[in-house]
Amino acid sequence: MAAMTMSRPNDPFTSDIARFHEVKGAKDEPFAELTRFHEVKGVREMVESFRVREVPSYYVKPVNERRFTPPSATLMKMEQQIPCIDLEALSGQELLSAIANACRDWGFFQVLNHGLPSQLVQNMAKHSSEFFAQPLEEKIKCSTPARVSGPVHFGGGGNRDWRDVLKLNCAPASIVAKEYWPQRPAGFRDTMEEYSTQQQALAIRLLKLISESLGLESNYLVEACGEPKVVMAINHYPPCPDPSLTMGIKAHSDPNTITMLVQDDVGGLQVFKEDRWIDVRPLPNALVINVGDQLQILSNGKYSSCLHRVVNNNRQARTSIATFFSPAHACIIGPAPGLVDEVNPAIYPNIVYADYIKAFYSQALGPNNKNGGYLAGIELHRTYNCYTSSSISS
Repeated sequence: MAAMTMSRPNDPFTSDIARFHEVKGAKDEPFAELTRFHEVKGVREMVESFRVREVPSYYVKPVNERRFTPPSATLMKMEQQIPCIDLEALSGQELLSAIANACRDWGFFQVLNHGLPSQLVQNMAKHSSEFFAQPLEEKIKCSTPARVSGPVHFGGGGNRDWRDVLKLNCAPASIVAKEYWPQRPAGFRDTMEEYSTQQQALAIRLLKLISESLGLESNYLVEACGEPKVVMAINHYPPCPDPSLTMGIKAHSDPNTITMLVQDDVGGLQVFKEDRWIDVRPLPNALVINVGDQLQILSNGKYSSCLHRVVNNNRQARTSIATFFSPAHACIIGPAPGLVDEVNPAIYPNIVYADYIKAFYSQALGPNNKNGGYLAGIELHRTYNCYTSSSISS
């Protein structure tokens, strides 16, 4: 792991906090205060408050976590793209085959004609960008007292990533705190509520199609998730002085069942395939769908929860809206019995989803992890020495 200095010349953010500790006589290292600032106020506030001109050492990633791209990746980056599936143009077995191929070969695909009203998506994107442009005093109203672990939270992203995030629980009703949802910009709360409802309906529709693509009953995956937990994460990635030193989101797989993403036209999302990072090119009116760890387990490894990450740029901000559909915490997740026989034994043991999540965040586990988890791994994490931890969103 690369050394991370406590302060550097011309590093106003780090040095300002260091001076704070010297004045107060505090013995804690400056990073403790940096962490609190980051979690509560975020990257954008740091950049604007301290007039940052270079990446503070706090955000500098170890070399093995940076945006390394093998020289041979350039050609594939230009030629290869994740599949795009038109939910209206295809039907029947043709549609199911397209979904099966995308989930098996990529773990990622884009969908067109998905049923979400275009005006609703546009309003959601517009309000999201406007939210992050507001003064800090308005944004921090959207954090419950529990902050990061609470049902609503605004602040910097996990893992010292170069991003800000507004995270909200959307379902079930017992864990939703709509009184903390944004009141500004005007209309955002109502738009967010309608958008969440539409996304949950789309998730169920997609899971039914994915079930059928596996040869299972249409409702199998939906019922396997019980009363689902649905979380929305609205991410904002400010321009970064040196994108080669940090990441918008480090490489990870999603621990949930399925993720649905709206991204703007800036770009930055990448997926890992065949030892290469491939850009997910933004398409107008498309949603990005990715297989989560639980779907890989439920499919008995037929479908892949793919590593992905977000790289920063130094030109313009990027905003994305991710919706995570997860099993209820009490659900027991394991390979679908209909996919297990003498020829195809169960690859993964059954596990309570709450236990999986606890292990995932505390030990950096995942179906593809090589660091000692209970699940057998493949080569992805070992290749880049990547692991998953803390708050993840695309």
